[in-house]
Parts: sequence; structure tokens; C-alpha cells
Amino acid sequence: MNALKKFFASTALAVSLSAAMAGMVEAAQLRIAGGVGVLFAPIHVMKQAQLLEKHAKAAGQELTLDMVSFPSGSAVTDALLSGNVDIVAAGVSNALLLWSRTNGDVKAVAAVSGTKSVLISKDPDVKALQDFKDTSRISVTSLKVSNQAIYLQMALDKEFGDPTKFDPMMVQLGFADGVQSMMNPQGPTDAMFAGPPYYQQLLKHPNMHAVLTTLDVAGPTTNLLAFTTTAYHDANPEAIKVFLAALGEAQALINSDPEKAAELYLASTGEKFTPEELAAIFKEEGNVFQSMPLGVHQTAAFMAKIGLIKTKPESWRDFFFADLQSLDGAAAAN
Repeated sequence: MNALKKFFASTALAVSLSAAMAGMVEAAQLRIAGGVGVLFAPIHVMKQAQLLEKHAKAAGQELTLDMVSFPSGSAVTDALLSGNVDIVAAGVSNALLLWSRTNGDVKAVAAVSGTKSVLISKDPDVKALQDFKDTSRISVTSLKVSNQAIYLQMALDKEFGDPTKFDPMMVQLGFADGVQSMMNPQGPTDAMFAGPPYYQQLLKHPNMHAVLTTLDVAGPTTNLLAFTTTAYHDANPEAIKVFLAALGEAQALINSDPEKAAELYLASTGEKFTPEELAAIFKEEGNVFQSMPLGVHQTAAFMAKIGLIKTKPESWRDFFFADLQSLDGAAAAN
């Protein structure tokens, strides 16, 4: 649990500051903490197409989007709780950890996206989980608490009844560093649990193969949530409505016109893909671009089971604000 203590220690000084935001007036700028990668595509499409500004104007508001990035998850946490960003787009596990740690003061506004991740090995003898050796080294972006780490623990629990079985094999590397390690014949890892577009990069190489995917473990699921503090949410109801409308349009565009969405995403990020390559990735099996959550409760239940969060929520509604809960599709969300 040392990793959890370190994660939470960085939030301790900032938690009390969130209460000061309760008196905020409606913001003229919406500051969203996010990153790059397919999961963040709806936020980049929203930014590049100025969808937030469009929906704000339609509602008689003036609101602009400022997308900011941070070097670490703890820095994002501090920024949210101290009021230096308004909404964070981050993994389901991160949102649940903060929801638990703040006793429900942090909740999700909406689902952003979900994509398949793939556990890849370059050891030809490793075809299934039981084939991994004690000497195997598997990279994930954060030990224990990243989306991929959670799914791997879920798979281990199903296969062996022991979610900690691979703990000695786990190595913490960011996606880009993980790919470099896998590409290096002398690199420290021989397996990686990778999200898109990184697993696509690795699977182009003949000595790499898939062992399992998150679809095998949990089916299509939401991986990325947009979440904020109760103080910000309650003080800025119009900004929340505009954000939800803009996010919904961005998600719909990815689903209906992935080529156009790819162009917008690449214009925002400057990443080195062609629009055709990225559009193909958007259309891959298992991707979910919708505001209603899919499969998040099973993640929450598992995190409670292994002690990562202290309370098991009864449903997704417990760790989401009420904005989505009366809309079409809410009854089917989970």
C-alpha cells in the first residue's frame, strides 16, 4: 500500500482548499487537465473545433476552453483540489481513488471515452497468463492504480484467485518509455500492457504478440472520466451544462465522422499520425465514445474488493454528479 500512501500524501495539503471554491462565480474560462492519446480525443476535438465556445454562445454565455497538462498524476490532483484547474480528464481508477479519499467531494461529471488495451509479450513462449515466468517484467504506467494495472489484477484474480500474483514482475513506465523498452533487445521489460496507439505500434513487429486484451477481462468499458470537486460543480452549473453539450458533440463527431475527428485531434496535438491511421484506430473494436459510463461499476467493485478504495459504491450513480442521471441512456449505464 506504499504506492497508495504516496499518492494520497500529495493531496493532503490541498483537500481543505476545495471548500474555498464554493463561493466562485461563473467562470469565463474552463480549465481542463488532460493529455494526449486516443482516450483524450474528445477533449482535443472539443478544443480544436471550439465546441465549448459554440455551446456557451448558444446558451448566452462566454466561456473558453484552456487545456493544460501536468507532469504527474499527483500534480493533477493538487491542481484540482487547490482550484488551479476546473475539470480533470483522467482514468477511472484515478477518479475513484479521489472520490474515496475525499469522501465523495470529487465526483465524475461524465464519461469521456474507453478503448481496448492489450497485454503484449515479446517472449515467444508466453501465450497466456500462466506462461509468464518469475523473471518476466511487465510495464504499466502506474503500479497498482493505472487502468491497465487494474485490469491485469482483475485478470489475475479470475485466473489464479490472486490479484497480486504478478506484483514482483511489474515495472512502472510511461507509455512512450514502455514502447522504447520493448523495442530495445536489451531493454528491462519483455511485456507491456499498452493502450492505443501504442499497442498498434508494437504489434506491427513480428516478434511481438497479444496475450490478452481488456475486452477479454471486462468487455468494452469506459476508461477515462471527466471529474471535478463538488465546490466547482455547484458554483458553476452553467459551465457544467455547456461542457456536457460540447463533450457530447465531440463524441458524436468521432463516432459519425472519424476522419474529420482525426484531423481535429492531430491539429490540436501535432502527433505524427496520418488522419487515415488515426481514424482507423478510432473505429477499432472496443472503443467507446459516449458520456454515459459503461462498465465502470465493475472496476469500482474490484477496487473495493482489493482495498484500493474504502467503500464499494452501490452503482455508478454514487460517484457521478446528478447531471447525467435523468438523461436518455442513464438507465442502461453501469
